[in-house]
Amino acid sequence: MDQPKTAIEYIHSLGRFSGAPGLHRIRALCAALGDPQKRLKCVHLAGTNGKGSTACMIANTLRCAGYRTGLNTSPYLVHFHERIRVDGAMIGDSDLSRLAERVALAAESLTLPEGETIGEFEFTTAISFLYFLEQECDIVVLETGLGGRCDASNVIDPPEVCVITPISRDHMDALGDTVAEIAAEKAGIIKPSSAVVCAVDQPAEALPVLRRACDAAGAIWCSFPTDTTVLRCDIHNTAFLYEGQGYTLAMPGRYQLQNALTALHTIQALRERGWKIDVSAVVRGLASARMAGRLERVRENPLVLLDGAHNVAGTDALCDAIDEMLGRKRLHVVMGMVRDKEYEVCVRQLARRADIFYACAPDNDRALITTTLAALAEQDCDAVFDCGTAERAIALALENAAPNDCVLVCGSIYLVGEAEKILRTRQKATE
Repeated sequence: MDQPKTAIEYIHSLGRFSGAPGLHRIRALCAALGDPQKRLKCVHLAGTNGKGSTACMIANTLRCAGYRTGLNTSPYLVHFHERIRVDGAMIGDSDLSRLAERVALAAESLTLPEGETIGEFEFTTAISFLYFLEQECDIVVLETGLGGRCDASNVIDPPEVCVITPISRDHMDALGDTVAEIAAEKAGIIKPSSAVVCAVDQPAEALPVLRRACDAAGAIWCSFPTDTTVLRCDIHNTAFLYEGQGYTLAMPGRYQLQNALTALHTIQALRERGWKIDVSAVVRGLASARMAGRLERVRENPLVLLDGAHNVAGTDALCDAIDEMLGRKRLHVVMGMVRDKEYEVCVRQLARRADIFYACAPDNDRALITTTLAALAEQDCDAVFDCGTAERAIALALENAAPNDCVLVCGSIYLVGEAEKILRTRQKATE
């Protein structure tokens, strides 16, 4: 590597996009590294919403069943290392630096089409394959970054299970303008002989596309019971019955019940392929699975929630959770978005529920300017502050909030990551 300040800085310097869509770059890179991905057994997830939570539930259950389990997710909130975990523990600095050096040397040896390089996601995916192989993982739960067909993670051989979480309109510039077009890209992870588990709340436009892709690939479409009985759903957790068995979810929100059902179906598909996962492991796995930035409670009195929903479907689910679980609490919404999302709908949905709205910009070069965001919010909320930065917005919201109020930070994963750091710093300052 050419004089890196740190491995992470070097990785970030590679850029998000590195050439024409396709798997040719990651295939060449993995080949130069000895194709570590070919020696891994995987559960592969694609979809628009719920991938991270569902992946976390599956991985945690497999770990509770006694399998050494790798988990690869993206993006991260606070620490880059969050993206690569084994049995819940993040990759360490020394391993990340050592493997980054190895991948960089392999990348430098490649002859790629003119103007193309290895990008950040491709580079990080290669690191994760090497790390999971070194760690002797029994199974890896692997989340796509963008789409599916041309996603770097799709270089793997046919996985044990292909999981398709709910698909909606997002990343239209890269994936297509309609749900059906986006579904076709996500369906690109479906491979011969793999089991296919599809979320039960999949949009009607996506289902026939996914079924056709399954049939064309010679994969196995899985159908399992879908009826659940909700026993409790509040800001603390969700309890439900499925097939006569009781389960509790640590992650709140009714939408997490749908993610849990997808995870349960994936576990059943794995059982049918010979993986031994008893009921007690599933109960423990779901009860202890946590994913930062998903209606995450980080403070009480006032209640502070962080949620990374950043598209229309995710915002709809967040608003449903607010309506169901916050009751009469006065709501302070701290919101920032990136401009390549359908921000008009998302902002107005949250502003409609806010007693006070605080517009801010995530620390990202794609951030939506706060004057635009504030102007949209003013159409549905009488009290709107254009705060500029996340730090000012959070400080003002906490200053204005009474002990029984709720402060919700939302609109962007980047904003939620910033909020984690800001709130942690404020907490340390008061200790």
